[in-house]
Amino acid sequence: MVWILMVYHKDHMSRCECIIMRLETARLMIRDFVEEDAIDYHRTLGDPEVMGRIPGGPSPSVKFTLEKIRKYNAYMEKEGMTLWALEHKENGEIIGNCGLFHVEMKLEDVEVSYDIRPKYWNQGYATEAATAVLEYGLTSLGLDRIIAITFPDHKASMRVMEKAGMVYVGTGVYYEMEMVVYEKVR
Repeated sequence: MVWILMVYHKDHMSRCECIIMRLETARLMIRDFVEEDAIDYHRTLGDPEVMGRIPGGPSPSVKFTLEKIRKYNAYMEKEGMTLWALEHKENGEIIGNCGLFHVEMKLEDVEVSYDIRPKYWNQGYATEAATAVLEYGLTSLGLDRIIAITFPDHKASMRVMEKAGMVYVGTGVYYEMEMVVYEKVR
């Protein structure tokens, strides 16, 4: 489910459409980040075990994580997609992120990406989130193709891609590194 909020200016003559992202799965609420998520989200973004392979590495501080959240939200306003918060429905924790964005911030390919806090690894959360986000991208956003990339030795991430219905298409250089590439098409 995606919510569209109509914001009317006080002169009642102009309006702004703001997309509010909300997808619900069996165990997760996939939603826009809010600034109040920064401390909880830093448990994922600041964890070297999660972010050690990601370009830029782990977030050094909650303040840096807050800036990331602001960048995600600005990207959402501009592109209609971003990395979204994964809120655990039972306990309300932010357990990671999942979303869509242009690979290397170029317009050629859109990538699905996910990062999950280690406490929630091997429980199907990444697959659950990626499946929902892929469906949203291919249907609601009308994308024809979404890719996912990972390091050739990152077997867990490749399993998530496969379980989410993506197929292996080969290798490529992304972020100046050799990566394996999976895709899902409409």
